[in-house]
Amino acid sequence: MRSVWPEIPAADRWLPYTEEATAANWHTNFGPTSKRFEQKLHALYGHADETVIATSSATAGLSACLIANGISGPVLCPAFTFQATACAILGAACTPVIIDVDPTNGVVSPECLQQALIETGAKAAIVLAPYGIQTDFATHAEICAKRGAILIIDNAAGLGVDRRGLSPVPYGNHVSEVFSLHATKPFGIGEGGAIFAAPGLDGAIRSAINFGLQTHTGAGHDATPRWGINGKLSEVMAAIGMAVSEDMGARVALRQAMAREWITALGDTGCHIFNTELAKAPWQVFPILLPDESRVLQFSEKMQGLGVEIRRYYQPSLGRCGGMARVGTCENAQNLSERVIVLPVRSWLTPEERSDLMEKTRLCITQCV
Repeated sequence: MRSVWPEIPAADRWLPYTEEATAANWHTNFGPTSKRFEQKLHALYGHADETVIATSSATAGLSACLIANGISGPVLCPAFTFQATACAILGAACTPVIIDVDPTNGVVSPECLQQALIETGAKAAIVLAPYGIQTDFATHAEICAKRGAILIIDNAAGLGVDRRGLSPVPYGNHVSEVFSLHATKPFGIGEGGAIFAAPGLDGAIRSAINFGLQTHTGAGHDATPRWGINGKLSEVMAAIGMAVSEDMGARVALRQAMAREWITALGDTGCHIFNTELAKAPWQVFPILLPDESRVLQFSEKMQGLGVEIRRYYQPSLGRCGGMARVGTCENAQNLSERVIVLPVRSWLTPEERSDLMEKTRLCITQCV
């Protein structure tokens, strides 16, 4: 069993959504299906005072937010994240500065964020919602606002739960949230991303993912940004996204139910369950912590022998990747990255298949812990 498994709808479900784009011979560059998909995402998950821009990937989305805001120089980046977060900063011609995270939840603490902003003078910070687990970043947003910095929330694996329940209004015009639509994510379409941002940034972000061109506005006026990347979502990917949106609620409910089963199955094994708040995530994977890296390696080897792939998100920590500046030693992130493993979550496994997987996992954990 692979650690993550795409759940892409069959072609007969998404092909009808391509008809309008096909009829117009408009296959990318903000076509009709992409616009329709953005409207759907906004209806499902957006605040009234937000815009949604579909992108070719979450990485492109993160870069676009920096470019659209005219950010240069240092950008704060958590040490506990996937390497793509730092790559997005580099892709926007900025400099990643790695900062540590809370030792318990893996999130950059408000105190660490504030100190790093002061020390580096950064005008932008990216914070991660680990494993797509919804996080309240209101304090972080307030800190950034006071320092004149923008805040970008990297919530790559988190699309699919009600983000409006966390905060009744957006955090502020200086805050954007970016999601991944990669095939392995709960809301997977193949390759794609989505930015939720202040409406005033809509034109600048679209320009940033279209080489800096302004022609999509129809006005042709000179405006910033004057450069950008190729980060647009294709009409085919948008069509797949429309099909996914049809039953995303049911998919997430099944994933949350399996996460609940994981909590019950592993409660007495000696591992530490990373988070038990089921409604806060669509559960791409189920993260747990073992006492140390040697036990992680033992567990992974035993599970591999039973035919189950185990992955280690986010390992190595960015504090140990080299080639990037950092604030402090980032030991908390390193400790988490050495101890965390992620277990498979599916929306379509039978009760027997789930039970078999969990029994194998329990056996291997007890043998290692």
